Amino acid sequence: MWKSWLIYIASLAVYSLFMVLYGKQSAFIILFVIVLVPLIYSLLTWFLTKRGFRAYFEADSMTLEKNKKAEIKVKLECLSELCVGSRVRVFISIYNGMGKRIFRGRKKSFLTLKEQIALFEFMPKYSGAHKIVLEKVRVYSGFSLFCSTVHPEDELSFMIMPEYKEFPVRTGILYEEKEGESEQFSVRKSGNDPSELYDIRLYRPGDKMNRINWKFSAKSNELMVQDYGFPIACDLAVFFDVSAEKDLQKIENALEILYYLMIHFTSEKKLFYVIWKECREQQVKRTMISGSEDIYEAFQKLFHTDMTDGKTGIEDMYCAQFESEFLSNSIFIYSGRNDLEDEILRMKLRTDVLELIHV
Repeated sequence: MWKSWLIYIASLAVYSLFMVLYGKQSAFIILFVIVLVPLIYSLLTWFLTKRGFRAYFEADSMTLEKNKKAEIKVKLECLSELCVGSRVRVFISIYNGMGKRIFRGRKKSFLTLKEQIALFEFMPKYSGAHKIVLEKVRVYSGFSLFCSTVHPEDELSFMIMPEYKEFPVRTGILYEEKEGESEQFSVRKSGNDPSELYDIRLYRPGDKMNRINWKFSAKSNELMVQDYGFPIACDLAVFFDVSAEKDLQKIENALEILYYLMIHFTSEKKLFYVIWKECREQQVKRTMISGSEDIYEAFQKLFHTDMTDGKTGIEDMYCAQFESEFLSNSIFIYSGRNDLEDEILRMKLRTDVLELIHV
């Protein structure tokens, strides 16, 4: 804007010098017009743009992929013909889940009677919960002599999942399915829960008569027996602790390993817990994963968790919070800690088999 004022003042100075040198009466009238017309027009358009302009995000929600260029669109609307041609500058900022600004962009455009799009390009390097803020829009008047700043206060939240990679970690841990109270049933063996049908097969000597399915038996002219479902106990857990880590890249690597394990276990039809530490509430968070839809929900909870305090170990919190529970197998993903001893950790987590993965 200062350049416009500089040009305006320079133009007045040059014409004033011309007027003094030649001293014609018509020059005074022209000078008067040159002084007033730009000022009046600038003030009028400045007043109208404050009330005749809108800026907002085009989309209500966004899904971005890590390491892939994304487009962020800000829609600009001009509601007055006098504002057409006015210059605007749009400013946006992107914040990660810890509130740190990781991107700030600005775009210049000109208002028209049609809707304008200010397009920003952003390539996310880290997964997590992010927030885009439409910080401000500067709208310049005619001749760009005045400027009004609009604060739309529009925000857009989105989440970036970790990138899926294969890792050379041992996931074939011993996992014998145990019977328990759950809504997940085994695909490998039958049980005694009549609420779930596992299979219908031919009658074998020793089968109970109340297991015979008479409808299928009548159709096949042979005795058919139904096997019930086997409810699986959830006694496999993946612990995740990066509360003492400050390196964002190591945290990202740990998240990628966690993502890989979650995909692997769900594809193997294994029921398991993902457990992490909530530093703000000083307690352990735990969610059960039984299918691919649970993975997204788990990361949504994880990304909105405060994991910045590394004073109290997750194993101590878990030991106090779940003192009556036992696990058959556990995987412990951690980074930023060097004080872990396998046997002590296994006892605190009350697990038979423990595998440590240090990032």
